[in-house]
Amino acid sequence: NYYLRVYQTSGRKLFSKWLYRSGKYVPLMTDILDSKGLPRDLVYLAMIESGFNLKARSHRGAVGPWQFMPRTAKRYGLRVDTWVDERMDPEKSTMAAADYLGDLYDMFQSWELAIAGYNCGEHKVQSAIDRYKLNDYWKISESALPRETRQYVPKLIAALIIAKNPEKYEFSGVEYHQQLNYEKVYIPPQKSLGDIAGELGIGKKTLRELNPHLRQNSTPPGGFYEIMVPAGYSKIVASKKQDILALKKVNGPRYSNHGNPIEYRVKRGDTLGEIAHRYRVSTSSLKSANRLKGSTIRIGQLLTIPGKRKRAVGISYDYPKRSSVSYKVVKGDTLGSIAARHQVSVLSIKSSNNISGTKIRAGQVLTIPDAISQTYVSKIKSTVKYKVKSGDTLGEIALNHGVRVSSLKNANNLKGTTIRAGQMLTIPVGSGRSHSRTGGKPIGYKVRSGDTLGAIALRYGVSVSSIKDANNLKDSRIRAGQILYIASRGRKSDGSTSGHSRNSIFHYVKKGDTLWEIASKYDVSVTDLKRWNNLNSSKLVTGAKLNIKRD
Repeated sequence: NYYLRVYQTSGRKLFSKWLYRSGKYVPLMTDILDSKGLPRDLVYLAMIESGFNLKARSHRGAVGPWQFMPRTAKRYGLRVDTWVDERMDPEKSTMAAADYLGDLYDMFQSWELAIAGYNCGEHKVQSAIDRYKLNDYWKISESALPRETRQYVPKLIAALIIAKNPEKYEFSGVEYHQQLNYEKVYIPPQKSLGDIAGELGIGKKTLRELNPHLRQNSTPPGGFYEIMVPAGYSKIVASKKQDILALKKVNGPRYSNHGNPIEYRVKRGDTLGEIAHRYRVSTSSLKSANRLKGSTIRIGQLLTIPGKRKRAVGISYDYPKRSSVSYKVVKGDTLGSIAARHQVSVLSIKSSNNISGTKIRAGQVLTIPDAISQTYVSKIKSTVKYKVKSGDTLGEIALNHGVRVSSLKNANNLKGTTIRAGQMLTIPVGSGRSHSRTGGKPIGYKVRSGDTLGAIALRYGVSVSSIKDANNLKDSRIRAGQILYIASRGRKSDGSTSGHSRNSIFHYVKKGDTLWEIASKYDVSVTDLKRWNNLNSSKLVTGAKLNIKRD
């Protein structure tokens, strides 16, 4: 009720802007949520996170409509580097947000708690549940969750109530922005958006607004990169492919061409870690180059970015071939999975088949417009062969190769997860976004009494879905004594505050450190941190050595 009043009074002007923008992005985002089997109302998380502003940036460094931090973004397959920040891509960031929210729900079995976890992190929510032995957001929020998180769920509920019935709350005559309507095309590397726009006969501003995630206003180095163009322009791109190939190459950031250092002036929202990542240098080298003892920087500060040499890589380019194909829907398919498989948008499939919602049925034949040819797919995605051994599971094989079980099933036309010793499988390396961050071979974990799938995922810094996939689990139920396969993390020390041994990392407590910050840094729970170090309270002594175990 409080936020219903705020949005209608002091926040009215801002909320009106959110409503205007929602018309542009809500249809796309709800289609993606539908394809993932998630509630459509979760789209309003993007409203309260960013007001549907693709370029929104928080003072903490969260970016995009779903306000992903760099670490979480990479965990869910988004590219964040000097050239590309896919947190600002409305389609890819929504896919990642849907995966994250699905994992959070699997973890807590409550949408309120999942949403709270999206705001403050799953660690804090799990710790609150462990502390009070309650799985009810409303009962633990007042005493165990941060103030911002206590307000977050009510904010969302108020926003979706108004957005779904604006006239009732005196938001009449809302002029919604036109629905985002685009096609996706592959463009050669290091081509300027301005030059591409000139070839296609569209405004530079239009193309840049469709591709805010291209930080240099050009396609990145490497292979062909998929960009968005206005609907109807994919055919023009195909007809202009040689002209686009001949466009001048964009050199991009000047920082590492000759290994010379450059200067960078700190902007609002910058963090030392994000700057280091942007210029592909280590945080410790950035500190050393600027004689910094800690990680504190200030707006306007001039930093020296140390030079770093790059090796030239010879790449030959072939323009991707696209053509319309027919596809017969099989049981378990969704519009999202079919679109991903053929590298087209969900909207283009819906448009070509006159589909208004997202429902499809097994046996239905769909026309897939401008699908990438399998010849080109083989050039941008490699495959390997694997012979199934006795005792192998599909989940374990997927985890070993850093791919999803669904990708493995699609590549081998498997309807279930049954495999046999001696069977030869095709592994589509790089074909999907693996939830887990595999740093080596998977390890076995024996479930203890009181364990939950969510708590185990937190302990190892992986997603719930990756554990479920690796162990062929249909739900989140586990039993004491059960052996689970967990992706090996391969954590690394940053060299400044920690050392390591074969089975442990040692963190030396600095002034101002808290257990929460240390636990978050190493992706472990506060409970485990206390247990490993025999701590009875949360008080820390500067200089103390904490043991962070690699189970």
